Amino acid sequence: MLSRHKQLLKQLLAAHTHTSVATLASQLVCSEKTIRNDLKALDEFLSEKYPNIVIERKPSVGVIIRGKETEKQKLLHDLARLEETNSSQDYRKLQLIKILLTEDKPVTMQQLAERFYISKPAIQNDLEEIEQWLQSFGLVLIRKPHLGIKVEGTEQAWRTALSRLVELLVDHSYYIFDAKQLKLIEDVLKPYELALIEKEIRKMDERLEFPLTDQSVISLTVHIAIAIKRIKMGHRIDIHTNQLQELQTKPEYRLAEQLAKQIEQWIAVKIPDEEIGYITLHLLGARLRYDQTNEKKDIEQLLTKMDNEALQIVKELIHDISLHTDERLREDKELLIGLTIHIHSTLNRLRNGLAVKNPLLKDIKQMYRYPFEIVLSLIPKVEKKINVPIPEDEVAYIVLHIQAALERIQHKNEKIRAVIVCATGSGTSRLIEAKISAAFPKLEIAAVASIAKLNEIIAATKPDVLISTVPLEHRKIPVITVSPLLPKQELDMIEQWIERVSRPSRYEMLRQLMNPSCIFLDISVSNRFEAIDYIANELCKRGYVKQLYGQSAKEREALSSTYIGGGIAIPHGQIQWINQSVVAVARLSSPIDWDGEQVKFVLMIAHRLNDNRQIKKLFQEIALLSEDEQMLKQLSICKTADEFINYFKSRKRGEIGNEINRINDYGID
Repeated sequence: MLSRHKQLLKQLLAAHTHTSVATLASQLVCSEKTIRNDLKALDEFLSEKYPNIVIERKPSVGVIIRGKETEKQKLLHDLARLEETNSSQDYRKLQLIKILLTEDKPVTMQQLAERFYISKPAIQNDLEEIEQWLQSFGLVLIRKPHLGIKVEGTEQAWRTALSRLVELLVDHSYYIFDAKQLKLIEDVLKPYELALIEKEIRKMDERLEFPLTDQSVISLTVHIAIAIKRIKMGHRIDIHTNQLQELQTKPEYRLAEQLAKQIEQWIAVKIPDEEIGYITLHLLGARLRYDQTNEKKDIEQLLTKMDNEALQIVKELIHDISLHTDERLREDKELLIGLTIHIHSTLNRLRNGLAVKNPLLKDIKQMYRYPFEIVLSLIPKVEKKINVPIPEDEVAYIVLHIQAALERIQHKNEKIRAVIVCATGSGTSRLIEAKISAAFPKLEIAAVASIAKLNEIIAATKPDVLISTVPLEHRKIPVITVSPLLPKQELDMIEQWIERVSRPSRYEMLRQLMNPSCIFLDISVSNRFEAIDYIANELCKRGYVKQLYGQSAKEREALSSTYIGGGIAIPHGQIQWINQSVVAVARLSSPIDWDGEQVKFVLMIAHRLNDNRQIKKLFQEIALLSEDEQMLKQLSICKTADEFINYFKSRKRGEIGNEINRINDYGID
């Protein structure tokens, strides 16, 4: 897949609405014809690799990617992994790491230079990056004069690094091994051993109440294969006696023990108790899945038996999140089950020092900013209960479960409720109802009403639109006036209205919360905390926030970067220090480093909004802005604060209702 194809896919996956071909061409710096050709190529790629994801094209509107949220997340996950080894230079570095981690003796610079046919300075440059990579696992690169280069560190760190290396070497979907993948790692792990270990794990998996995910099966296979390799080389894992005794009390230890005995029959190696404890650790931290065949069982009883602590944490977490998002989260059985199983594994990983890297972290923070902020704000409460810190990689995985549940709720509610108003007989009203239902699946006919009963039915059904055969006016609800036979031009007009009302108003909340006095253009600061101080002090002078707001915003920033993409950061502090809601903007004279990203616009969000829908909409608009390259270009060149705010002006949805109400009994005026 071309690099441009990957970028195009990422743009589509990040977009919340249709994106025009012209916008995509501008974002990727190519022609519209190239984008159209790329979309055709992606159609073929998706149909072959991800058949449940499609690119939908709508004339005069744009393109959007459709599919289940879980499928789209998997595609995004695969793209993120693929980018880690997308060049020959990166591949060479992986080969260097492979040599360093599989050789017991030091290797010299000359040996490495000769093996890769490059100069020693080039090898040295690669080693500087490799050294940082090794340090992330707690390993050290030792340079011994006249002897060579060698890696040193704990056995657990060594194995974790080897596991990550295997993950990078094989195909990045990483859910199953095939011949091609095994070939790539045959000088690290023996293919026949991997096959035997995987077979035994899958046999064990069939007996589990909550089976392992495919990814966990492969991950466990690799960890056991690495353990066997290291045992054969004379390296043993070091587990403290007390920890081993604690592990031996768990049912997972019995599983690990049985698994070890089966593997010993096939592979000539004795697996000691410490190594069985090591396998137990990985079983405890493995991701599990909910098998739908458990539907008939008392699932809450199963969850309580598996991990009552995780179940209670999740119940409280869902309750707290629902207060900020949607109360119906509490009724989502799938969320309760999936998140409890996930938290069970997470707790075991965190308590046993098995860190996990989330390749989707950056994308999750950008695409699902509002739920991310909600979950992040509640994490300290969970950390206090479990007495262990939760990294943002794990926070992002929790967000995926929450977002999937919110998507399910949204899918149930995405229909537009309509009431048909007809002054003639029931035959006419039924004809209109039948034609509209057939033509517009997105329209739900809530009721058919007479003029006399209309107010009563509106109160009972709360419709989004009235479709009437008689001219009507309503103060709050749009009215579409149609003729009894609904000719094609009227159906077309209804379709246009549905399209436009389904499209979210752009930047309505941002426009409402911005004030010219809080737009600061071409500000010069040297770092992110200086930027936060500057804006917070200006807001304090104007009475929007109290003195301590800036400090609380810096504390929040230190917890996790508020960069969201598009050169935008959104620092924010605690609500107790806010006097009045406002979104302040600082356009920087030159971009600054923001925890590894370049930021041009700093939007400080100080809100006292009580309506969760408004808060969610605000974050959605900010996410949309981060993808709106044309808008950001305009904001980069405007001269005044008033001009800056004017770019956020757009029509409100209500205007659509007034505009559409131009259809009379005989068609369109």
